[in-house]
Amino acid sequence: SESTWMIADMAEVTVLAVGGTGESHVGDHGARVRGLLSAVTDELDSRFDSRWVAYPASYGPVADGGLSFRHSTAMGVKALTAEIAQTDGPVMLIGYSQGCTVIRSALPTLNRANIIGVGLISDPQQPAGVIEGCEGHGVAGDGPEIQPWIPVKWIGHPQDMICNASDDSYIRDIADLTRWMSFSQARVWAGKVWELLRSNAFQNAQKTRFSPKQWRTDLRRIRTAFLEVLGYLPTKLNLNRFQLKNPRGGRHISYAIEPLDESGLTGCELLASWMKVHASGVGQRIHAA
Repeated sequence: SESTWMIADMAEVTVLAVGGTGESHVGDHGARVRGLLSAVTDELDSRFDSRWVAYPASYGPVADGGLSFRHSTAMGVKALTAEIAQTDGPVMLIGYSQGCTVIRSALPTLNRANIIGVGLISDPQQPAGVIEGCEGHGVAGDGPEIQPWIPVKWIGHPQDMICNASDDSYIRDIADLTRWMSFSQARVWAGKVWELLRSNAFQNAQKTRFSPKQWRTDLRRIRTAFLEVLGYLPTKLNLNRFQLKNPRGGRHISYAIEPLDESGLTGCELLASWMKVHASGVGQRIHAA
């Protein structure tokens, strides 16, 4: 059947927020948005009803639960799909880090024209060129295509390797090797790593050669990877009794606390601003239910 819905200036838009690694967990049943994305939803006005999408946001042993990134993401897709199916009217999806992967994995399976916008902060599968200053793309490589009728706003820092790793970064190889990482499912992880090695399906497979010229290139790649890791690590590093300052650090968690561009707004504020403007201008749509 066909139905019609309209967004007026004061119409309600449901915002479904999918957090990053460690921001949600097994047994999480909370509805209130938390973590970095709360700095987005706190900026929204009464037109928006924001809800948290709970899932085991894990990356192997990096976060509570121990599920691999791939298994965790699959469970996030299931949770997000269920939330969308239960939601009437216009919907906006926002994600941070692993939450972006959840959203992008879910979108191709959906046939819901009520999704009026998607906001992605530090997308691990960010395409090259969608943000000024980000010449690379997401550390996890290319992601699923987003339907052309869905407006998308990417938010990313040029020094955040999660969304802007250099084209031939060694960090990409680490991402390839660890996406199935799980000590609780070590056999599955070992099998996936063996498949990757046997097929040489690394993102950088075509950029690695055994030659003196390649060795010189590899020195540059090692230096680049070192700088990228520094950008991901905290601004202060504790080594035994010593504390080291890392002025390049904290890029991946900076979106709620530091200005991202000349406007003086943080990345979260920029996304909230885009959402408010976009919700006001959507107008009337017709979709098949």
